[in-house]
Amino acid sequence: MIDTFRIGSFAMRYSHFVPRLYNYCRSLGFERQRMMPSRAFCSDESQGYPVMLLVQHFGTFPFDHGRVGGKVAINRHGPYAHHGEDLVIIQASHVGYDPDDGRFGVYQRHRTEGCGFGDCCGKLCSVLHWYQDEYAHACRQVQCGRLGGEPVVQIDNQYLDDGRSEGLFLRLDRLVETPLRPLSVLSTSKVFRASEVLRERLGEGGFPEKPAPIGTALSSDLFHFRRVPAEGPEGHDILETALGPVMPDLVTSPNPALDAARFVTQAEFDRTYRSILREPAFRTKNVLFVSGVNIDVSPREGFPFPFTKFVPWAAYASLRDGRSLLLEQEELVETLRRMPGENPDCLSFDDTIERMTAAPEILLPIG
Repeated sequence: MIDTFRIGSFAMRYSHFVPRLYNYCRSLGFERQRMMPSRAFCSDESQGYPVMLLVQHFGTFPFDHGRVGGKVAINRHGPYAHHGEDLVIIQASHVGYDPDDGRFGVYQRHRTEGCGFGDCCGKLCSVLHWYQDEYAHACRQVQCGRLGGEPVVQIDNQYLDDGRSEGLFLRLDRLVETPLRPLSVLSTSKVFRASEVLRERLGEGGFPEKPAPIGTALSSDLFHFRRVPAEGPEGHDILETALGPVMPDLVTSPNPALDAARFVTQAEFDRTYRSILREPAFRTKNVLFVSGVNIDVSPREGFPFPFTKFVPWAAYASLRDGRSLLLEQEELVETLRRMPGENPDCLSFDDTIERMTAAPEILLPIG
């Protein structure tokens, strides 16, 4: 599923995306003075520049529709609907990017001591760390070698205990011959005859005379995870629960943070789309829901904000006249790129702040 969400040429600068989005809304019949944007972004400061552009082009500060990790707070649909007639919801998970070495998942924190690089999105990366550590440990503790010239797999005893409450669990039937009959029992591990599938996959060179860690040959189809859901002030960690089914793919990915952001966006579009269909408060409104990934490109020296790019995934519109539209990634990108890149209604921050500053004082009645 993750691989269907393409990046590369589909990414566009936020300074290009937002005016095109605004003009697309206008093409659907949305009115400037009735439009109310909302954003379902993470809370990182790197998301500030996209919000500023939304304010500039839509003329109002967007409603907060998001939770940490780019989740959509669908229980806010009703209150949000009271704030406007033409509603524009933008959901985006986000991932950092260091252009100097091509790393996804990191972002330079210029306001910290040493200006070092940190996780981005911090929430997604934090969720991933436990699983990545479990996977790295298993890559060391599962070893391939030979016993009497025969290809074998030496497995640490912990991975033979299916009664554990959490951890990485091997799909033993894909690693070793069944039924499970150890060829040798050691103090902390057991040795099994390697399965035919594993022998074909690794080849003769994958089974040295002296056992060696299986390493990254422990592919995503050879294990799964089990973990007790984390409890927090809002109950179970819904982001971790959402990522659970694809964790083996994420920990074996060359870009785990990017793939996590892509998957969350895919899952959130599907979940939020269905919530919009059932939301009574939207029935008399124009609604456009656009979902994608924000890529926070770490700013070069001298630039105050990231060069954020938006990668569209999908869009759904439900219009007051009865029409509805569902745009998949390629069609959505083509539609946006056909829109004018200039917004004649674009707000001037300087002029607006000057007007607000110079406005007559309004006294409150209670001293």
